[in-house]
Amino acid sequence: MTFTISAPPHKKESITFNKLTLAKIIALMPVVLLSVYLFGLPALGIVIASILAAVVTEVAIQKAFDQKITIADGSAVLIGLMIAMVVPPEVPLWMPMIGSVFAIGIGKHAFGGIGSYVFNPVLAAWVFLSLAWGSIMAPASYPQTTALSDLVLETGAGVMAGVSPLALLLAGCILILLRYVEWRIPVSFFVTTILLAVLLGDSLSYVILGVVLFGVLFLATDTSTSPVTKNGRVIYGIVCGVLVVVYGHFANYIDATFYGLFLANCVSALIDNNTLPGSYGSETYLQRKYKRILSKVPFKDRLEVLLDD
Repeated sequence: MTFTISAPPHKKESITFNKLTLAKIIALMPVVLLSVYLFGLPALGIVIASILAAVVTEVAIQKAFDQKITIADGSAVLIGLMIAMVVPPEVPLWMPMIGSVFAIGIGKHAFGGIGSYVFNPVLAAWVFLSLAWGSIMAPASYPQTTALSDLVLETGAGVMAGVSPLALLLAGCILILLRYVEWRIPVSFFVTTILLAVLLGDSLSYVILGVVLFGVLFLATDTSTSPVTKNGRVIYGIVCGVLVVVYGHFANYIDATFYGLFLANCVSALIDNNTLPGSYGSETYLQRKYKRILSKVPFKDRLEVLLDD
């Protein structure tokens, strides 16, 4: 028998991975229904095709490598659903299906499965689809929230995730209140985005979009590709906001959300490594940086400073 020994406090949480994925799926249902209402049955076809492709790919890979079938945890369903959310409603059905196959096969399992992938599978699939079929993936329109009614139902939404900023915001806030989503990343991400956009003179009507809120609340908070430390999450949210605004200022905030978050995934591990708490009695991050800077100062100059003091 083996025992796991860890430092207190030993607090048990009722939140499991299955509950987390199920909560996110349920939270996205109002957006799915509004997408079907706005775009018609083709939107429902995209959702169904994307989810089926993700589930079939998951089962096929796990059977091929003699692994336990884990579709019951909801991960494949959530990935397939989110793939459908990030494509335009006009795309042919094979487009989200290829995206789901890529997300599950390459984005998820090629890196070792849940908890091991470096890039969010949904973002990786979106980048792949955009680079491979840029003309098809280009939205037919780019939304602008000029009135309160646009926050409820954005008729000019370019992708399915943008149909209702208000529905995404309410769903995200509920997930945060229920502690299925940690608040530090979305808050620091959203605040940074708004402040930088205002400083750069960008109209908030092009910033407060459903796609941006989808990225803030559902993509950036992915547990496998975001930092685990509290300070790291704040820094990561700021990095996400900076990258999104930099790209959005020169292009548009739809593509900026996906490309910015994809690039932010690259530095997540670096942020984690530099914000991990040290063991008792060890030097802090600032102390290590100070010592490194001081080591580059000639000994003579350091001696003169000490004598002057």
